[in-house]
Amino acid sequence: MKNSFKGLLEEWKYVRGLTKILIEKLSDDDLDKGLPRNNLNTIRKQCEELLEVQLCYVKALDEGVIKFDGYSDEKLSGNTSKNELLKRCDELDSLLVNKIGELEGNETINWFGEEKIIYYHLSAMISHESMHVGQIVAFCYSTNIEIPKEIINNMALSN
Repeated sequence: MKNSFKGLLEEWKYVRGLTKILIEKLSDDDLDKGLPRNNLNTIRKQCEELLEVQLCYVKALDEGVIKFDGYSDEKLSGNTSKNELLKRCDELDSLLVNKIGELEGNETINWFGEEKIIYYHLSAMISHESMHVGQIVAFCYSTNIEIPKEIINNMALSN
């Protein structure tokens, strides 16, 4: 595997690790607390959306085209168990690692009519997850959800 892919996977594992810590450490009440956002108005729904979007990115590795269809934020159940969320994280991550292992580095993904290099595609997936982790942390601050100490330490957060 190319070092550039190894670097991207390392960053992916870091940010996905933060997501998994949030799922593991927050209580069900915290995961389901109402947030000031339309549709993705709980942390649990945000986690469900992250997995649906990751699936879109992984499918694009096979199909050569990114499509964010097959799900909608409005239809996310908001009731996926913590264990199921974590299981799905692991399944999708395993699939992602296997697919990246097959890449040469010269592949492109069609992004709405524009060919983007594979590194852009993977970086966009990481950015999406990172954005949600940041949103979740901000929602925790604003709704008095206690942020897990592992998140505080890994992200070097201050009070």
